[in-house]
Amino acid sequence: MYICFRWLHSLGSQKGIYISTGGRALHTRQLLCKKATRIHKIPSASYDVVTIPGDKKDVSVPLPKTYSSQFTEAAWYDWWEKSGFFQPTTGKEKFVMLMPPPNVTGKLHIGHAFTNSIQDAVVRWNRMRGLSTLWIPGLDHAGIATQVMVEKQLWANEKLTRHDVGRPEFLRLIWNWKHRKAEEIYSQLRRMGLSLDWSKSFFTMDDQVKNAVSNAFCQLYDEGLISRKNRIVNWSCILKSTIADIEVERVDIQGPTSFPVPGYSREVTLGYLTSFAYPVHNSEKNEEIVVATTRLETMLGDTAIAVHPDDVRYQHLVGSQATHPFSGRMVPIIADEFVDREKGTGAVKLTPAHSSVDYQIAVKHNLRHINILSDDGTLCNCGEVFDGMKRFDAREKVAQILQKKGLWRGQTSHPMSVPICSRSSDIIEPKLKEQWFLDCSDMAMDAIQAAEDSDIEFIPSYYSKLWKHFLTQTREIPWCISRQLWWGHNIPAYKLLSDSNSKLNGQYVVAPTFTEAITKATEMLGHNKFKLVQDEDVLDTWFSSSLLPFASLGWPVQNPNLMTFYPTTMVESGSDILFFWIARMVMLGKKLTGNPPFRQILIHSLLLSHGEKMSKSKGNVIDPMSIIQGCSLEELQKSLESSNIDRKEMAAIFAEQKKQFSSGIPECGSDALRMALCSYDFKGASINIEVETFVEYRSLCNKIWQIFKFYQNYFPNGFIASNIDQVNNLSAKDCWILDKCAHLTELCAQHFPKANLDVITYSLKRHWAVDFSTIYLEYSKPTLQHGTAQEKEIALSVAVKVMDMSLKCLSPFMPYLSEELYQRLPLPNKAPSICVASFPSTHEWSIFRNHTINDDFEKMFKLSSSIKNFKAQFGLLHQSKRVGTAYIIGPLRQGIPLEVLHLIEHDARLTSLQVDKMPDESNSVCNLEVLQPNYTVLVDLSDSIRSQSEEELEKMSGKLHKLLVSQRQLLDETLRLDQTSLDGADLQSHNSKVADLKKELTTAEKCVEYVINVTNGSNL
Repeated sequence: MYICFRWLHSLGSQKGIYISTGGRALHTRQLLCKKATRIHKIPSASYDVVTIPGDKKDVSVPLPKTYSSQFTEAAWYDWWEKSGFFQPTTGKEKFVMLMPPPNVTGKLHIGHAFTNSIQDAVVRWNRMRGLSTLWIPGLDHAGIATQVMVEKQLWANEKLTRHDVGRPEFLRLIWNWKHRKAEEIYSQLRRMGLSLDWSKSFFTMDDQVKNAVSNAFCQLYDEGLISRKNRIVNWSCILKSTIADIEVERVDIQGPTSFPVPGYSREVTLGYLTSFAYPVHNSEKNEEIVVATTRLETMLGDTAIAVHPDDVRYQHLVGSQATHPFSGRMVPIIADEFVDREKGTGAVKLTPAHSSVDYQIAVKHNLRHINILSDDGTLCNCGEVFDGMKRFDAREKVAQILQKKGLWRGQTSHPMSVPICSRSSDIIEPKLKEQWFLDCSDMAMDAIQAAEDSDIEFIPSYYSKLWKHFLTQTREIPWCISRQLWWGHNIPAYKLLSDSNSKLNGQYVVAPTFTEAITKATEMLGHNKFKLVQDEDVLDTWFSSSLLPFASLGWPVQNPNLMTFYPTTMVESGSDILFFWIARMVMLGKKLTGNPPFRQILIHSLLLSHGEKMSKSKGNVIDPMSIIQGCSLEELQKSLESSNIDRKEMAAIFAEQKKQFSSGIPECGSDALRMALCSYDFKGASINIEVETFVEYRSLCNKIWQIFKFYQNYFPNGFIASNIDQVNNLSAKDCWILDKCAHLTELCAQHFPKANLDVITYSLKRHWAVDFSTIYLEYSKPTLQHGTAQEKEIALSVAVKVMDMSLKCLSPFMPYLSEELYQRLPLPNKAPSICVASFPSTHEWSIFRNHTINDDFEKMFKLSSSIKNFKAQFGLLHQSKRVGTAYIIGPLRQGIPLEVLHLIEHDARLTSLQVDKMPDESNSVCNLEVLQPNYTVLVDLSDSIRSQSEEELEKMSGKLHKLLVSQRQLLDETLRLDQTSLDGADLQSHNSKVADLKKELTTAEKCVEYVINVTNGSNL
């Protein structure tokens, strides 16, 4: 039972009140906070009017009885697009955003829906504010990911590799894949109602972007920032390519763990630390130096052993050499302070060609580099025994030989981080490789300076500290921008091959086009007797993606689009690619255009599903179309069967899906999907997505639908709402709801610029479900049913104005529903579409701000709530007929209009409400102390209690006694709690809880006492 006598009508209330909803009282928590625990099939009507794509929907068709997403979302998008509503206007102030382009690897997932829902809400709000708004759509070619997908498909269908079909044919297959997937992805984006300007869409392999990529590469090369060097890279042996750090998943293990590795028929066990000895060369004492490694095969490429210069155990050996157990080559023993002498034996083996740390030390000490790994993962440069052997097979062979030689010193369990390729599940190898690198050191400092100068702003602001820390720490690490793939941007670098003995032979000529490269080479050599061979590698996908804010607008060509819309206004993306994408966009934007590519950076956090990171391999990635259209459990599981998930894991995933979606996912529609996603606080550590939230917002759609239909039933033929701004004799309830609308405009004005969409969506939900529907609509019924013609006309005009304002505030989140209802509103001079209507402004609504009426209603709500809670204790709140009489006596009623006070009679469903009048019998009423002790609120329920049978009265009394006992126990337990450990907010919360429990106990005691009084003690 809820017996708290406080009106908790504010955001974030944990308790609540009972609110009348046409004879049925609901607690506010039921209205706002209830989660769907069981998902039922939702019936859905459809829009069956034949409409040519692009023509306006026929809004003369009657609305279905209940909300239907199929009906509501039909036909609108084509009309919006054809009407040009999503294209920028000629306004001076602009809002420009680039949509992070989805990869053409396959369907969109819930992560795309999440980020796009956030972006579209911000975009639509700015468009409705009158800004010239541009949201640019596009697709990313996703080099590695797409190539892997097509290779898997080719093998599955024809048992062929890309090498079997050749590069030209394989690229043709990828382009076919791209065309299919692009159509599918763009269809999904349109289905979600995203207000993108499709006339400016791009693909990162289009000629326009290719031109930008080539010119950017050449400019950076000419400035000495791009060069070809030998450095350590992330190498995938199965892909035979370098990969980006973001494509490496670090799996932490605590000890021996088996992993499936592509190319191996058995699983490979990692998580061992192996120790072995190096004999010290020419040691009279036959000394040895013991080292340890988790990658034993790399000892074949060791070129030094390092110790700490202050380690007395090894000081006498520094400058000496050890003998390599297999090759017999001399391995110098060096001193370096990087060595932790307390860790292990205090001696570290160095393999400069296969460790980034070892490589840095080797450069410092001028050590030799020996590459022991071929591109395909077999060993090389290791001698006849090992050359051509697979790396993990070689690991076992090395162990066997060390044991035979008596140099094996043991193996122990060891925690480690295993680098796994997210695209191929291969175990990544650090490998020294000649690649193209971009020096980012100066650009990183420029990006840091841009943040410090407030040229870019972070939302949330705490990312600015991470920005500076990360860029400072990584600025000296060159960015490897080349990949050994077939799908991607060809590197505009051509190897010069000449018969002459020129020093330039074998060097690279860099130019945007082959023709320009020939001209450049001719000038370099002074003749044309040479051959140019273009580098077969392609550029890292992140390189082309980092140019998109200006490349998508036609850079480097100075054109109207670039000059008008660059720099853009905002970028929105996930925290996981802040440095892989956003930082690089800022660095290259500043370098190549002189300006940061955007002013604001909006970051959302990691998405989780039932507490776990979303992953296709876990089967917990939700397809947004499954939420929009609905999906059975069988359909969900069927979609997994065609995926690349390991068959061994499939059974566990199926079981989890059956647990989460036993009844499938009901049809929720795009609007519910969008608003539900925006309702999460996406600026925290993580976001836990639950399907129940979408169902909850689908219910809100129906609530809004029913509100509109309720008032529509009262619209006379030809009714057009009057201008409420000029009406002086508004009722108190009208003034109250208009004040609530004015407050909502203030809230939107405060929180939209900060992208606090969770606050706005919650406020909108509460506004529609409680303020408008449960309170104002119910209070309006007597007027609409029994009022004069003028009173009805004013009430309907107020309702229309409230719906107009409320739908406009809703439009950024629910564009389909708001358009459907907006088009049917009987308004004069309304905009052609709600998406280009003016967003409600605080200035426009300031005339309706009325703090006095709001305070009066808050007091009235508190009084009404106390009466309803009191009635609820006796089971008299949900009666079909009105029950009880209330008396309000004292100074409270002075200052509260009688019109407001008499709303209590309707709200609390009383037989009558008496003001400043005492009851005839004092023992038939109960005194409720609600606001202050110097006035009286009396409630008389005596007739209803006395009319009950002995059995009913005994049952009521038993419940009251049980409630009384439980309240006393709960209070005693709370008071016995040790408060010495509490301080600050915890102590305040404890004291508040005690105060509430005391009030509730007092109420329970009053209820028991009241029953005794009105029944003269019978049955008690």
